Amino acid sequence: MTGNAAPRGLFLPPDLDMRALMHPELASCRAQHIFGGSASHLGLAYASPPGFRPLLLDLHIPRSPAGAAVPVVVYAHGGGFFGGNRGMGPWLFLLAAGYAVASVDYRLSGECSFPGPVHDVAAAVRWVRAHADEYGLDPGRVAGFGSSAGAYLVNAVALAGDDHPDLTGSLGPTPEVSTRLAAVVDHYGPSDFLTFDDDGAGDIIEPANRPATSAARFLGFVPSDRPADAERANLCRYVTAASPPFLIAHGDADHRVGIGQSRRLQAALTKAGARADLLVVAGADHGSSEFDQQPLHDQTLAFLASVI
Repeated sequence: MTGNAAPRGLFLPPDLDMRALMHPELASCRAQHIFGGSASHLGLAYASPPGFRPLLLDLHIPRSPAGAAVPVVVYAHGGGFFGGNRGMGPWLFLLAAGYAVASVDYRLSGECSFPGPVHDVAAAVRWVRAHADEYGLDPGRVAGFGSSAGAYLVNAVALAGDDHPDLTGSLGPTPEVSTRLAAVVDHYGPSDFLTFDDDGAGDIIEPANRPATSAARFLGFVPSDRPADAERANLCRYVTAASPPFLIAHGDADHRVGIGQSRRLQAALTKAGARADLLVVAGADHGSSEFDQQPLHDQTLAFLASVI
């Protein structure tokens, strides 16, 4: 055995920091300068589910005046729960505005079913908060941002907070660290798979309540076949007055996730007394270009500035 390599056959506990097993030179690779004015730390292992590959995130940190700690946004990509990667997403504008971005991978539906991917994103939030001092981040200003499936996962973490450990799990080397988020930016995420088809206005590309659909693969069953189990994944049931403020953006021509899903979540948050701003993007379909253009960027930055 050489260096810090683990002995063959060693069981690796789920709370292990994988950097402890790496050669020190590899565990502390220099930041890359990919985006102007920012340092990018690529492929950081944030959790290691037993029997699975390490989960990775990319951390992009803008230059901070006078070395002040910067707020950070944890981003989860879209892809129907079965595709995508951490290099995706309309988050680049955040760096120029002074926000760090942690773009995360999570287990996909061919690898793990609900609530496993929620556990993954929760572990990423813990990792970011636990390593805030190391990277010059502000642990009190950690926001979440997700697109489509990624929005669902971020929303689940935000709404569960520290009060529903069955939903957020204890994955990662610092299970005691809070998963609370200061704010959420939600781009066209689903919220309730039992009502998903009703919100598709008859022209939804892929219904939820049929075998082998994205929703059925994610949950591990057809929602309508097991409504009591599907209700556990209904985000509206976790809403409270203490839920973080939400900015929800959804196109009114979305043929994959009907805008009614966002209206349901906004209504539940508002009824509970939490802040929930819904931006209806006129004529926009699922993931269309409007979600990565200046008008929505400006509204997003104004929202974040008002809450964190």
